[in-house]
Amino acid sequence: MTVLVTAATGKVGREVTAQMRARGVEPRAGSRRSAIPLDWTDPATWSAALGGVDRILLIVPGGDDEHRSVTGLGTAVCKFIDLAQSRNVTRVVLMTALGMEHAPAEVEQRAVELHLQRSDVAWTILRPNWFFQNLTDGPLRVLAEAHHGVLRLPTADAAVSFIDTRDIAAVAVDTLLDDHGGRGGRKYALTGPQSLTFAEVADACRNSPVPVTGYEPVSEAEFRRAALDLEWHPDYVDSISGLFATIAAGYAAPVLPDAADLLGRAPRCLAEFVAEPR
Repeated sequence: MTVLVTAATGKVGREVTAQMRARGVEPRAGSRRSAIPLDWTDPATWSAALGGVDRILLIVPGGDDEHRSVTGLGTAVCKFIDLAQSRNVTRVVLMTALGMEHAPAEVEQRAVELHLQRSDVAWTILRPNWFFQNLTDGPLRVLAEAHHGVLRLPTADAAVSFIDTRDIAAVAVDTLLDDHGGRGGRKYALTGPQSLTFAEVADACRNSPVPVTGYEPVSEAEFRRAALDLEWHPDYVDSISGLFATIAAGYAAPVLPDAADLLGRAPRCLAEFVAEPR
């Protein structure tokens, strides 16, 4: 079995790679800088990346680089799925985001979901909530550090059921390698075990290695100005503003059972994450 892990250097991809190796499977890393490069903007790299591949963890690109445009790659990913099908890939596990099933078809991650579901490849879709790791290695850390540890976000008092990337990766690895008993065509909403406001998150992180000390709600306009002052790409600012709007509307708050059911245990909680040495 040869498993291609796209976005292999990202928060989830690197955890999937590590956990697969722990299970005795050497995955093929897929990134612009991997031994066999995979560049979504260069279709000439796709064929080699797919050579001999049976299964794919597919992560729609764009969300981890605030200095690049996050638009325009969904069409490329759909074409990659078509090529994978023609190359006899048997299974694709696609990671998008919590609530993506409610997004309009023109949203790129939703367009990829729909395209995969129309394919002849066996598929599973994972829709995780926000990661704990965004507090230590991601946009929430950058935003906190820009304001001396205070998260200034347009989320009011809404809550989020954050999840650890290691738990997302464990579900992805099981789905890729074990098929959960051979089941395909499944969609899983992955959340952590508790729903927390950003004020509660800041309280938990205070006096810990996590660089967040407080929370202050701001308007969307204030947030956008601050994000653009960080020289974030306008497309990225549009994207993350939209994500914060879904949080403010309460869509990121539910605690759902899929992660616990698939893991056979409770997902990691924030207190465990914050207490870990760094």
